[in-house]
Amino acid sequence: MVTRPLVVGAVLALTPAMLCSPAAAEGNRYKYPRDYVADISPVVAERELTNNPAVVLIDVRSVEEYVDGHAPRADHIPYPRVTGNGKDDPAYQAMSSEDFLAAVSERYPDRATPIITMCQSGGRSALAANILAKAGYTNVRSVFTGYAGLPLKDVDGQPVDANGNGVIHGVTRDATGQPAVDVGDLDGWAGFHGLPTTREVDPNRVLARFSALYRQAAAGK
Repeated sequence: MVTRPLVVGAVLALTPAMLCSPAAAEGNRYKYPRDYVADISPVVAERELTNNPAVVLIDVRSVEEYVDGHAPRADHIPYPRVTGNGKDDPAYQAMSSEDFLAAVSERYPDRATPIITMCQSGGRSALAANILAKAGYTNVRSVFTGYAGLPLKDVDGQPVDANGNGVIHGVTRDATGQPAVDVGDLDGWAGFHGLPTTREVDPNRVLARFSALYRQAAAGK
């Protein structure tokens, strides 16, 4: 009888400790604690939105980011900032976790609602998803790479031309010498996946109390 000790040894070496090691850890790309169900790719999120009308996509980015482009079915409930880039920005306006939860609860009171959260690159959406999960929402997931995402890189950590157009995000320089911004090289929803995007702001998908902010952001484009 032919034996295969190496194969057996490989199986026996796969211990629970190895499965739970940091190298095999699951969760969001920013390594935040995860109370929600899972992190999913933009492609999986878009497929579920297409196949299941009950699935809700909540975009938690700022007003300016949302106006600059978003998924067509994305409801906009910003967290943790409504406008501005940071607390030192004069335009900064915060959204507390309590206000965020209240806004989601008013729109989707059923705690079994399947909700997907999305931000710019996967950080804020994880925080927002945790808020909902801790409040009793049982089917919450976060888009791992967000709407824009980060540059795709090779095994040496170098950015690659993911969409094959001859321009590498942040590496190729334009006529003025500035690094090129090529969204198609990023790993988010709006990147090389070719998923649908829009700049149209549907009044039914945004918070009415921020209506003036959407107009201001759109006027600045």
